[in-house]
Amino acid sequence: LNGDERILLVDDEKPVLNIIEQVLNRFGYKTTSFNASTEALNSFKKSPHNFDLVITDMTMPKLTGDKLVKEIKNIRPEVPVILCTGFSEKIVQGKANGSIPDKILMKPTGKDEILRTIRHLLDR
Repeated sequence: LNGDERILLVDDEKPVLNIIEQVLNRFGYKTTSFNASTEALNSFKKSPHNFDLVITDMTMPKLTGDKLVKEIKNIRPEVPVILCTGFSEKIVQGKANGSIPDKILMKPTGKDEILRTIRHLLDR
């Protein structure tokens, strides 16, 4: 479950962001966190190869998670993206408009599930 890859984390709720960041850092990952999806996208646009994986929330102001996934996949289609949501997977897949994330995790997600999913996506 440990790793040393670079992960872009995006969630508009700072407490959620902090918890996920602490868990990932504890397991060796290098995280870059944003609580504004537009800032996260700008950072990704500037250096798309600085990240090995992206984890984003679905419901965020200005730029929602599904739209962020689409933008990221347009820039770098091969980068794995995990979308975390409280909505049903069917709704999310319907909204994804051809830019489906590599994995959809239902909130609340436990640390083991997040860590297993990250390793699965990075090791394939």
